[in-house]
This record gives sequence, structure tokens and C-alpha cells, in this order.
Amino acid sequence: MLDQFESWIQEKRQEIENWGYQLDIVKPPSGVAQQSLSLDLDSDNYIARITLWESGDSQLQILDIVSEKMVFDEYLKIQANFNFSKAFENFFNILNLNIC
Repeated sequence: MLDQFESWIQEKRQEIENWGYQLDIVKPPSGVAQQSLSLDLDSDNYIARITLWESGDSQLQILDIVSEKMVFDEYLKIQANFNFSKAFENFFNILNLNIC
């Protein structure tokens, strides 16, 4: 599932960057018991992260830079062959990103 998530990120990378977001993919060291993959997004207005663990658990968070408040914090359980764009639709709507 993490490979599918990383492929989806690479597919959407240019589209996200075109909206003015810096994008980083964060992987933990290989010795960590439960592997995960995080997508970090930074802009002038938001710091955002999607973390997906190999179990399918995911956490989506958005922090407003000006107010320093969490404006979005959601837990999702992702199944294999899931449509990431649809699953993360609310997250991207807050960031004003139309990711289809």
C-alpha cells in the first residue's frame, strides 16, 4: 500500500507544486517496526501532512500558519487499491487544491 501511495504522490507532484506548495516525501528509517510514508506540504498559508502506515491507518493534518491553529485533523482507514484522491478530498479542499 505504501508503494501505491508513493506512486500516487509522484503522479500528483507537479499538479500540487503548480498550486504553490512545496512537497516532501518522508520515510522513516528501515529499522522501524511499522513502516509509514508521509506527504508534507508547505505553502505561505498552511503546513500540511498526510501520514499513511502500512496497516492502512492514516492521519491527515493541516495547520494554519497565521493563526497557528489546527484547521483539519482526520483519521482514515485506507483499504488496498483505494482511490487516494477521493479519500483525501476534504483535506485538499481546505488547501484549495483540486486534486482529481
